[in-house]
Amino acid sequence: MPDQDSSSSAEPNMPQTASFAEVVREFFGFVSVRGKHEVGRIQEMSRHQLEMRQLRRDRDKRLEKLGREAIALVNAGEIEHPGLAVHIEHIQQLQGRIDTLAEEGPTAHGVADIGEEE
Repeated sequence: MPDQDSSSSAEPNMPQTASFAEVVREFFGFVSVRGKHEVGRIQEMSRHQLEMRQLRRDRDKRLEKLGREAIALVNAGEIEHPGLAVHIEHIQQLQGRIDTLAEEGPTAHGVADIGEEE
């Protein structure tokens, strides 16, 4: 069996004695390409999330406007529906609680006044 040199089994396009600088350059090239790919992927995900958020915001604004119009129509007597009446009554109760809390202002609830400490 002929004696084979271990250097002949190496890949032909990779020099046997690659300098440290070449190895580092190749590594950073790989990292750069990989980084650019990841940045592109993250940008695409961000665009998608932004579009979803905007569409949901638009939908919520439309639903809010529809609700205000339905309340106005029920109050004007133009439409009658038991389900709408229940929801409108609940909304009016919530608004009453909001108005009451706004008039009362914040309360101490166990917080001592700074000047009363001894």
